[in-house]
Amino acid sequence: MAPLSEEEENYVRLALLLKGVAPRAIRTYFDRTFPPTYLPSTLNTNYNTLDNLKFRRVLNQAQWNLLFPTNGVPDSTSFDVTDVLM
Repeated sequence: MAPLSEEEENYVRLALLLKGVAPRAIRTYFDRTFPPTYLPSTLNTNYNTLDNLKFRRVLNQAQWNLLFPTNGVPDSTSFDVTDVLM
């Protein structure tokens, strides 16, 4: 197998960063900013803003269901942070 070029090596490093480290870092930052204990009340406080985003189709139904699950409480571990990275 031929060694990777510098460009290929940089690509692999960036891909590993985006798929491995960055999601954990974003989730840690999110949980620090919006502590899981207070996340439901924070979402309820901002319900009208979030509902407007849903109405304007910025948020889709699947995303809405993660923010306001029918049973249970929202949990950042179920949030897909890959859109944040792109």
